[in-house]
Amino acid sequence: MDYPYKVGFGAVTEAYKPYWNKESHEYLIIVNNDEPLCYNNTVMGEESNYMASLTTLGYIDLDTDEHCSEKGTLLWEMRPDEYDSEIHKSLFKGGTIYHIRAAMQIDNNVLYPLEVIREWEMEYFLDNLYEAYVKKNNIPVYLETKTLGNLLLNQEYDRYNGCFEFKGREVAISITHYFDSKKLVPKIETFVRDFEAHDEEMRRYAAEKLTSLANEWADKEGNANISEEDFYNRLVPEAIYMSITSEYDVYYHSDGLFKNHSIKVTVNSKGPKDAEIWDDIIFIRQIFGGE
Repeated sequence: MDYPYKVGFGAVTEAYKPYWNKESHEYLIIVNNDEPLCYNNTVMGEESNYMASLTTLGYIDLDTDEHCSEKGTLLWEMRPDEYDSEIHKSLFKGGTIYHIRAAMQIDNNVLYPLEVIREWEMEYFLDNLYEAYVKKNNIPVYLETKTLGNLLLNQEYDRYNGCFEFKGREVAISITHYFDSKKLVPKIETFVRDFEAHDEEMRRYAAEKLTSLANEWADKEGNANISEEDFYNRLVPEAIYMSITSEYDVYYHSDGLFKNHSIKVTVNSKGPKDAEIWDDIIFIRQIFGGE
């Protein structure tokens, strides 16, 4: 969508003017996930063009700084070409904040949009309204990516989960959920694209740091003869978690080196920075949406 975009006829049509305030204001709005309603209407005895309506979860009036957390309606009369192209179905997406110019209906929380100025990156007041709506209605929330599909929000652990295929097996991926998670997407896509090189570097790092500890564990059972090469070859990547700081925690199945525990390697832009024994591998899979 190219912005600014003129909605409908760019003004309240004559038949509707008696019901709307004459002055338009600029607003930030957020809508729910429902598809817009579309219907024909009769106003003052005359049949109108098709109308479109959506439920708003709240708004901020940028002219007066009024913050409204009550549900309302976004209502406008479509041009014939808008109706034919069904653009109303994609004009306002649930969970996205829009900067619009609109007229408010007299005595009602109903906005008549005249222009979509742009998408707004974040606004805590409106983001919190949408998050409460999602949790109350148990609505699936996705983070779109170009190469990793749509990542599903795990509301219990507050992260977006997905997976990718690496050497014939699935590796889980997870991105922390915060107001601007989409900015992390290009970074994790690049990390996954180059994962073969990262994987080799991380396994070498873990082997150098943890092989002696693995032998201490093995010594209790009389099997303390693990080499760094053996350690390196036994690690299998299970999951990648990306935090708000753009660091990665990569979890490896340890193939019994530390019984049922996983190995976590932490990586930043300079490469691996730490490796340690971590949680039970089954728990790791549960967090990332697996078994």
